[in-house]
Amino acid sequence: MFKERQVHLPPYRVDKVPRILVDEELSNWGIRKMEIEKIWAKGITGEGVKVAVLDTGCNHRDIKMEKFVNFTDDEDEDKCGHGTWVAGEIGANGRFKGIAPGCKLYIAKVLGNDGSGEWSWLEKGLKWALQEGCEVINISAGGDVDNEFRERMKPILRELADKGKIVVCAAGNEKGLLIFPADNLHTLAVGATDEKGEKAAFSNFGPRLVVMAPGVSLLGCWLDNGYAKLSGTSMACPATSGVLTLEEEKHQLTLTEAIFRFVLTSEDIGKVGWQPDSGWGSIAAQKFLLLEKTSKKLTIDWFVTLASFIIAYYVGDEEYRAKEIK
Repeated sequence: MFKERQVHLPPYRVDKVPRILVDEELSNWGIRKMEIEKIWAKGITGEGVKVAVLDTGCNHRDIKMEKFVNFTDDEDEDKCGHGTWVAGEIGANGRFKGIAPGCKLYIAKVLGNDGSGEWSWLEKGLKWALQEGCEVINISAGGDVDNEFRERMKPILRELADKGKIVVCAAGNEKGLLIFPADNLHTLAVGATDEKGEKAAFSNFGPRLVVMAPGVSLLGCWLDNGYAKLSGTSMACPATSGVLTLEEEKHQLTLTEAIFRFVLTSEDIGKVGWQPDSGWGSIAAQKFLLLEKTSKKLTIDWFVTLASFIIAYYVGDEEYRAKEIK
């Protein structure tokens, strides 16, 4: 029997924000850095795309839920705030606007108000998202699992990928290896960058890390219809889900297509090409949506890192769990 109450929120930071500062911003630096408003100006808002958020629930006046389901043994209300923030970063459409304000949010509460939950709750949430036909599924949570649960989860994650659904997962915030399900072959693992565009110190690494996104001190929706700045790969994950949602309005991508779109359009962090601690670099939203041409030079070194990534991605992280990347 697999262990219960082992799925959890990665450790993250919360900074409450006075309401007057929210009036000044109305978004966050990540949304501005990715020039999301320029994408909205082209009429791309994620209109009608179904997005599932598997988290602590959601309740905020800026966020409209298309559907809600509770798989936990806590009440429906989100008293943690994490799920509300994540959902708002993707699809808030009020005073604060998320990256894809036109999308339809399907909220599954799979974590209790203390930020932890049973693996079976997450499993039910994934099956529900598949049943509802959600194109993008955001999981800003995870943990360590035994082989029994990994095997149990393989069929649903594989089925989602086979049916063209993209499961986006937070890498984790422990300066260690990717947590599950971010380390699974059929998910897309996301790490975090700071405002300088550098890898956040807490962001996890691994052979299946694909892309980095803004994840430090980002403004978003919070408890009691308020707003707060949060830091963590939990924040980078919905930033990526939001960009994918914008693309889904234009053209439905498979997981493999999405990964290789990131391979070709992300901005390098430090060295050229893929690195196990920063993936293919920072997400470049307009280039990912093919609204701008990529300036990436496909050199011999770049192709060497591509080959390394493909081998590492499909072989997995067994070797990485036996050593530390510094």
